[in-house]
Amino acid sequence: MSDKRFEQLEEKLAYMEMANAELGEEIFRQQKEIDSLTKAHRTMLERIEVLQDTAAEGGVEGGAGQGERPPHY
Repeated sequence: MSDKRFEQLEEKLAYMEMANAELGEEIFRQQKEIDSLTKAHRTMLERIEVLQDTAAEGGVEGGAGQGERPPHY
């Protein structure tokens, strides 16, 4: 194998190693973002469930029950 061909292969290998490292870092960053969004999603689902339970119990603030018109109507 000629020296020129060997140098070309070394350059390609170095480029591939660099690209592989960059992709690994990007995957790590994206996984952190996915974890953060998953946590936020769970929190929102819990809040929605609490609000639905509160509304079902008739505990809506303002004193007006479901279906009742506010006093200004």
